[in-house]
Amino acid sequence: GVLQNPEEVLTESARERLANVLDSNDEITIVAEDEAKTADGESLVWHFAADQVNDFAWAASNRFIWKATRATIPERGPVPIHMVFLPDRARYFEEAGERTRHALEFYSSLWAPYPFPQLTLQDGPSAGMEYPMVINSNQGAADHETAHEWWPMMVGTNETWYGWMDEGFNVYMNILSDADAEGSEPNLDGIGQQYGQISGLEDEPPMMWNANYGGPMYGFQTYQKVSMMLSMLGGIVGDDAVQGAMRTFADTWAFRHPSPWDYVFLMDRELGQNLGWFWYYWLWTTESVDGSVESVVRDGSSTTVTVRQDGGMPSPVVLRVRFDGAPPALPENAVRIDDTSAEFTWPVDVWFDGGRTFDAVLDLGSAVVTEVVFDPHCRFPDENPADNVWPSGAAGSYCSR
Repeated sequence: GVLQNPEEVLTESARERLANVLDSNDEITIVAEDEAKTADGESLVWHFAADQVNDFAWAASNRFIWKATRATIPERGPVPIHMVFLPDRARYFEEAGERTRHALEFYSSLWAPYPFPQLTLQDGPSAGMEYPMVINSNQGAADHETAHEWWPMMVGTNETWYGWMDEGFNVYMNILSDADAEGSEPNLDGIGQQYGQISGLEDEPPMMWNANYGGPMYGFQTYQKVSMMLSMLGGIVGDDAVQGAMRTFADTWAFRHPSPWDYVFLMDRELGQNLGWFWYYWLWTTESVDGSVESVVRDGSSTTVTVRQDGGMPSPVVLRVRFDGAPPALPENAVRIDDTSAEFTWPVDVWFDGGRTFDAVLDLGSAVVTEVVFDPHCRFPDENPADNVWPSGAAGSYCSR
């Protein structure tokens, strides 16, 4: 919360330093190791105010070092970041202020402005736990724990029952934040495909199981699987569209308590599609796609690519086709990728009749196909990605992670 009576509990030097925290990104020592920790007095009462919080925690020590810096929140301006830690753990806080500043500013731009008036990192008793306005964290988990200020502290998801709406969303946004901190574009290719190696394990609970009963794969169910799911969704509708819909979700449900159904219905509305099939397989089952290119046959001016689907989860058919020369004139379901290749897409409902194969007919005139890749961005979970490429063994346009 926000300290209400600094003049009663802090030394004069601490108050003067604290008054300058919002003036720059400099890190200021409010109370050093060898300084008096508080104002004089046999007994001091500290008053804090905290609005819109659903839980709280606090820490106290007569050995704490107190440092502070700021983050500048879009649409709101600067807010203080406080760090209190034991002297022998100072090395764990050398980069904590900078990492927390980046997290607060980046997630404010990604989802919604940070809603609280300050944030405190306190040293212990764990190195990874979150509450509104305060996290038990050092620099190692600063980005992840700060992200929890959006879920579940701002958007009040039920993290006990549906942990994927808390930790899972968090891991996804951490990927985006890490890339931004490195000055690069996030790469979500390959993440969705990885689920194919896990799907079918007997210990895996579906994401909609109560997280309390996640068993030995609770960590995967709650933390890791959402980024795989949203990688595939981005492969269908585009990553920018996914993040835009998530932004609307955060704004719509701020300081409310959305259920999984609220989430999926809002995402469908924002993305303009009925994605019931997608949510069903990712949230209620442990199925995967497991597609392959079964054959490529040329007959006159057309080439037929037969795609096989051996998994329980359907997907759109996305093919990257490489030509011996420039791509020909392309139909509406295709886009040119470079000087020798194009991507063709057919909707997921080609599988809704229950068939296991789909013939993708390409009317290419005299163009000669030299390579075909199913799921070229590696977004769909696949147990054996090697059979996604024709001819067998070709890998020129196949992504890796």
